Formats: sequence, structure tokens, C-alpha cells
Amino acid sequence: MLVTAKTRIGLSFLTIIGSVVGSLGGFCLGRAALLQTAKAGLTAYAQELSRNADTLSDEVNAIFPQMDAFTASVCSNQDLAELKTQTFRNVHVKDIGRTHDGKLYCSAFLGRLKSPYLEGVPSLVLSTGANVYTHVAVMMDSKGREEATIVEAGGVDVVLNSNPFLTWDRPGVSYMVVAFNRENAQVALIAGSRLKVGPSWVLSHASEIVEGIIYRTSCSHRFTVCVVTAEQVADVWESALTTQVAYSVMGTFAGISFSLLLALLYLRQSSLPKQLLRAIRKDSASLQLVYQPILDVATGRCTGAEALLRWTDQRGTAVPPDVFITVAEKDGFINELTGLVVRRATQEIGDMLRGREDFTLSLNVAASDMGDEQLFELLRDCVYRAGIAPGRVALELTERSTADLAVVATAIQRLKRDGYKVYIDDFGTGFSSLSYIDRLQVDTIKTDRAFTRTIGTDAMFAPILAQMVEMANSLGLETVVEGVETKDQRDYLFALDKSLRAQGWYFSRPLNAEALRLFKAHNAAIQLVNIDSSRMLTVPTAGSAGPDPKSRVLAVDRSDELHDGINPTLMVR
Repeated sequence: MLVTAKTRIGLSFLTIIGSVVGSLGGFCLGRAALLQTAKAGLTAYAQELSRNADTLSDEVNAIFPQMDAFTASVCSNQDLAELKTQTFRNVHVKDIGRTHDGKLYCSAFLGRLKSPYLEGVPSLVLSTGANVYTHVAVMMDSKGREEATIVEAGGVDVVLNSNPFLTWDRPGVSYMVVAFNRENAQVALIAGSRLKVGPSWVLSHASEIVEGIIYRTSCSHRFTVCVVTAEQVADVWESALTTQVAYSVMGTFAGISFSLLLALLYLRQSSLPKQLLRAIRKDSASLQLVYQPILDVATGRCTGAEALLRWTDQRGTAVPPDVFITVAEKDGFINELTGLVVRRATQEIGDMLRGREDFTLSLNVAASDMGDEQLFELLRDCVYRAGIAPGRVALELTERSTADLAVVATAIQRLKRDGYKVYIDDFGTGFSSLSYIDRLQVDTIKTDRAFTRTIGTDAMFAPILAQMVEMANSLGLETVVEGVETKDQRDYLFALDKSLRAQGWYFSRPLNAEALRLFKAHNAAIQLVNIDSSRMLTVPTAGSAGPDPKSRVLAVDRSDELHDGINPTLMVR
């Protein structure tokens, strides 16, 4: 296939676009993968913190009933000792005290206060009635004042460590642990950093990206505690720059590969219709007609030939007929291809069709040709004006072409009225039956070569060929067997003792017009009665002396081949 400068520029542009799009696609895919990974990591982190919050809640909630059950006097020496014991026992607790009417009277570390401490208004009242105080300034011995979260219930308040989740910190990731009261939609921060999300957002268990920050939420199924984790999207990109570059490189290669694939498809597929149409309209020599002889099985006489089209594309590659015919049908110019075949064939072997001998030219026509007036105009121009009798021309239709019975039946009637013969090609591979073919009033069926290959084998369909021949014969239809390639197949057909014709490589490969004339002349010479005995092997015929009255004449040509592909052994029987 020749590639023009314009095509080369287009393909180069396509490759550049493919690499750019692939690179951007890979970059976006890489970012999407990184973002998904970051989201999954944040979700897992939130769930871990939520489990830690459950552990903290279990620890705190266990203190209240134990202190409530302690019978010593409030703030007595025994009571203070128990407060210290409970404080040391619980890892997330910094201090435990006794309260009454919102005032603290004593604690494990502060001892008995000289004057009660007023705790003030709680930050949150839980649905259980417990009070939560956040960011409370507390005095812890010599360490000075610091802020802590206090949970108070039943006359006992528990001071939590300033950051009970400190060991769970992760670089570059923020978190927030809140207690909540769903009834009034209030929350209180008990650990971590205050994030820019409201109570309703937290309580909805939302997980999304807001203002360039990824948020993930996990709430406890046992306690009124939720955890929110957050990470800057920019930090995700910055931490995985190498991954983004790798995805971009992979995307670039993928884009280039896809572009090259499109280019190959374009060069192989898209240009075929253009090449073929150009060859048809220029009547190019790249389109060649060859003719495969059709012989009478009983006599070995050449009774006709099928015109077959061959095409070589611009690269010098032979394109299979089923490929370029399908292209012509798909792109809507099959009628032009049919026109070229009919014109060429009637010109190249018109003299053979005008001769006295009964010799028929078979031409293949497509399904779309049958309903087209151009077919009949084409036949008038090429057959009638060339002085060829219509009876010397047979039009071959595939079974697929007969799907629209009404259209095909009308066209066949018209063709037969004009004197043409009608064949059904590749019979036995489609949907039609012999009765269906009889309704179309065709002259001949051509059996598919697949049935010929079963001759002499144990294939399930081996007997079908003989049955089709028998049924066709009973309907008054002629039969042409395609694909005869061996002597055994030829002998099998002869033994059927039916009126049959055949074509295939055993008799001859497809020939150009001049080689077909030589083949026909050579075949006619063999038919002559006065054949040189040095070139013939004669077996007694019916009616002559000999033991077998059914034996016939077998004429064997001992001369050199007339043309490549012609079988010098021709059957006269």
C-alpha cells in the first residue's frame, strides 16, 4: 500500500495526539489511583481511631459504676485512696474526682479542696445524662495548668489524658474525635484538631472532598463517638510524584500504541474501499478476470467456465475475493464491481460465446444486484450488443442472495424471460431447500465444495452430496459440483451415473482468457473420434466387443501441459 505525504502527515499527527492524550490520560489515571488509595487509607485510619475511641469509652464507662458502688464516705481517706487506685488502673485517665451540684470537692491528685470548684456549663450533655466539659484548664501538681476533657456523671468526674490518641498520630493526616448528642445535633471535640466540618456533616457519616481536603468519617456502633480524618489533596500529589510520572509514561506508551493500532487499521481497512473503487473506475489492470472451466462428468467435455475476479492492491498483495467483495457490498459499490466483471468477461471471451459449440459463461451477481434495474441495463449493453445469445450466459446467485424471495423471484422470472440461465451457487450451506429452489425456477444448483471434500471420508455429511444430486435430478435441475480436486472425487461423481457437471483443480485451475481458449481447443480435440491412437488409451465402449458392455472410452492426453494449472489428464468417458 502506497502512503502519500498527506497520509504520513496525518499519521504523524495522530501519533502525536495519541501520545499527548495518553500522557494526560495516564496522568489523570495515576492521580485517580493515588486519590483512591488516599481515601482508602483515611477510611482505614478513621476506623482504627474509632476502635480506639471504643476502648476509651469502655474504660471511662466502667469507672462510674465502680465508684458508685464504693461505700466509703465521699472524699474520705478511703475514698481518696480508691480514686487514686482507679486513676492509676486506667491508662487513658489522668484524674478522677467527686462532684455535687456541679462542683468538684476532691480528686485523686488534688485531694480535698479547701473550697469547692465550680465546673460551669458543660460543652455537651449526652443522651445518657452525662456531662462533657471540653478545653477545661486543670492544675496537675507541678506540671502547671493544661487543658483536658472531663466526663461527669453520678457525682463522679473523669479527667481524660490531654491527648488519649497521641500514639495513633500519622504524619500529614489530621483527625478529630467528637462526642455527640443526636437529639439536639450537638458535638463536642474530645481529641485531635478541630476540622472545618459541622455537626450535621459529622453525624451524616459523610465522606467527601471539600476545598481541597479529603474527609473520611467513622462513627462507633456502641457509643456516641465519631471520628473524622482529613488530608490535603495537594499533600497526596506531592508525596507520590514518582507514581504520577510513572503513570504518565505508561499512558504515553499506551497512547502511542493505540495511535499506531488505529493507523494500521486505517491503512488496512479504511483505504481498501478507496483503492478498490479507484481500481474499478479506472478499469485497472490490478483487477484481473480468470475463468475456471466447467466439464461434463460423463463425457469430459468442457461446457462452460465461471468468471472469477482477482485483485492485487497497491502493495502488490493479493486480496481474497471474500474480503474485497464484502468491502464493495458494505460500501455500496458492488454494482460497479459487477459491471466491470460483465463488461470484461463478454469482451475477453465473447468470441467463445458466439461460437457454434454450446459454451456457457457463469457470472456471479450480488444480492443487491437482483433488485436493481442497472443489472438488466448492463446485460443489454454487454450481451445483446455483443451479439451473444442470452442462453450462453448464466447468472450465479448465492443462497444468501435469495433471502428476499419476492424480489429475487421477480428478478429471476425476468432474467429467464430474457433468455438467461440462473444458477444457485454454494447450495447446501444456507437456509434454502430444494423445494425452495424449485419455487424460484432456477436451472442449476452448484453444490458447495465442502460436500465434495467429504467424498471417501467417514464424515457425517458424506452421503449428502449424492442425495442432493438425486433430488435435484428428480426436480429436473442440473447440478454442478464445485471443488473437485482428486481422481477419487472425479470417479465417485462418475459412478453416480447422473447428469452432472463439475469444476475444480483436478480439471484445471482458473485460467486467463487466452489460456481458456487453449484449454477449450485442447478439450475439443480430445473429443474427436479420429484421435491419434498413440495419444489415447481406448477401452471398449458400450456396443463394442468386450466383456463389459457398460465400459466407455477413457481418453488420456499424453502431451505436455498447455498452460500452468491445466490437468493434462482429461476424462472423456
